[in-house]
Amino acid sequence: MIDWRALPSLPALRAFDAAVRTGSYSEAARTLNVTHAAIAQHVRALEKHFGQTLMTRAGQGMAPTPEGALLATHLTEGFGTIAAGCARLSDITAMRPFTLSCTLAFAENWLMPRVSDFWAKHPDIELAILPNNALVNFKTDLVDCAVRYGHGAWPGLTAMPLLTGEFIVVAAPQLAPAQPVGNMAELGDVVWVTNDIPGEHHVLVRDFGFHAPDIRMRTFATNGLVLAAVRSGLGFSIQSRSLIGRDLADGTLVEVFAKPTEGLGYWIVHPEGAETQRLRLFKRWLLSHA
Repeated sequence: MIDWRALPSLPALRAFDAAVRTGSYSEAARTLNVTHAAIAQHVRALEKHFGQTLMTRAGQGMAPTPEGALLATHLTEGFGTIAAGCARLSDITAMRPFTLSCTLAFAENWLMPRVSDFWAKHPDIELAILPNNALVNFKTDLVDCAVRYGHGAWPGLTAMPLLTGEFIVVAAPQLAPAQPVGNMAELGDVVWVTNDIPGEHHVLVRDFGFHAPDIRMRTFATNGLVLAAVRSGLGFSIQSRSLIGRDLADGTLVEVFAKPTEGLGYWIVHPEGAETQRLRLFKRWLLSHA
């Protein structure tokens, strides 16, 4: 086990390594983007730590003493090992697919109709899509990014708004009322189609003012099946407008009633400070389609 307390500071070792490689405190300072005085101070700190002179003047520059040369050799090997390990890890990360976790509804209704554009623009990035309604654990799951529905407040995670979260009541054209619906009470006797994902009933009951015993419900396993049922005229459904834009545009579904849901929406989520190049590209692509 390494006793870190017995070692000099890493900035001092980096400064000394740069001074030996460049043969100049000034060049070392430019390499590390610090001042000449900072390099000299770090070298003096190392000399005090080891109780030996490590650098000496050599003409217009600086050169290591025999003791300094010994230290420099080990630093070169050590920093080289660290650099190789970091490069290896970067290669492994780049080799594995970029993994997105998202809800089934988002994957089926928003992502899949658009994802071919991402593959066309970024053929070098292998994208793995994990549709799952459970919240992802970034510490244990090999997931780079998630798209989740909510208010955007997840501790320890960065959340960027992607799609607004207005819910609307939709139905097939043959079921839609002939006259505009003024309030939800007018739809109290229709058949509702929903999925059995936890929380869906709460949206219907809480946000739209119904009482569970008073509604007739047909339940399916996924939102994709729900939409297939609604398109076939099997009932009414409450859906996120942002996920069914194409159905509304081509007339497959008709908007019956709208209910603004303040603060809710789909968010791009990832751990704080974990933004890789692949993540930046994927976020930029998602936002370009929002």
